[in-house]
Amino acid sequence: MSVVATFPPSVSGKPRRKRLKSLAFLPTLLTLGNLTCGFAAVHFALRAMYELGAGISDGQILTMKSVQIERLLPSAIQVGAGLIIVGMIFDCFDGLIARMTHSMTNFGAQLDSLADVVTCGLAPATLIVAFMTKELAAESVLPSPISEHFLGRISWVSAAVYLACAALRLARYNVEHDRKDFDYRLFRGLPSPGAASLIVAIILIHEQVGPFAGGLMVYALPAAALATGFLMVSRIPYRRFYRAYLVGRQPFTHLVGFVGMATIFSVAKAPTLLALVLWYWVSGPVEWAYRALRGRSTPNANPGAANASGDTATDRRLA
Repeated sequence: MSVVATFPPSVSGKPRRKRLKSLAFLPTLLTLGNLTCGFAAVHFALRAMYELGAGISDGQILTMKSVQIERLLPSAIQVGAGLIIVGMIFDCFDGLIARMTHSMTNFGAQLDSLADVVTCGLAPATLIVAFMTKELAAESVLPSPISEHFLGRISWVSAAVYLACAALRLARYNVEHDRKDFDYRLFRGLPSPGAASLIVAIILIHEQVGPFAGGLMVYALPAAALATGFLMVSRIPYRRFYRAYLVGRQPFTHLVGFVGMATIFSVAKAPTLLALVLWYWVSGPVEWAYRALRGRSTPNANPGAANASGDTATDRRLA
């Protein structure tokens, strides 16, 4: 006779599975939040161009009711740049939530790429045009494909090339991701959030530097957009940041580095963001050139091991 109560094996895990299924809609909501942030960024970029055409200064219209946010993002263009960052945060978490709730679907991956085309492609490209329109207004130069001034033409073309490369990057990633020999440890080409981060960082830091450095950034932005676009469609490998520095056992120096960066970021947000983005931006070409000079190829990952570890859902949402 047994005095220990026995239950069916499925009873203990059933409530948890139900809770997880009830949260399965969260990844889609986060992806739609990413898309909405991209649309809002486009809205503020267009609003900035409207205000410029109407002769309305940034100080005449409050962008937010919060004084702290107003100081951090004093113009409509910078509000748009900040919304892109919020969208990228949503983009990071939707894959993690999908993995936790076991709700990874091909539909979610395709929706995520469509959202990234807007947030990391269309929105930064529109901000480039708005930013250059504002900064070149004193010289009577209007970014346009039919502008009489070379800088006006190259400003518009660089934004269009950036957008096209972002769309190609995301479409290629979706196609290649289903291959059996796909390397889950690396990105082939600069990921679209990393590309958008460079555009956003340049725009945010522009208001915090002197006239000389600010002028250089104005002329450097079209070149940065073109270079970033080409890096997105290139085959240069980029390490996945979270896999290289957050997953698994990491040395103590990584913790010290993260604490140091967080401290510096709290004091100088835009310069720290620009420095981190530039570091990641050049890390791919530098490592690729180093391996080429040493005659070493990029290591191949074991796709089966990557799939077994459950990292696929997160990787699909970080293109």
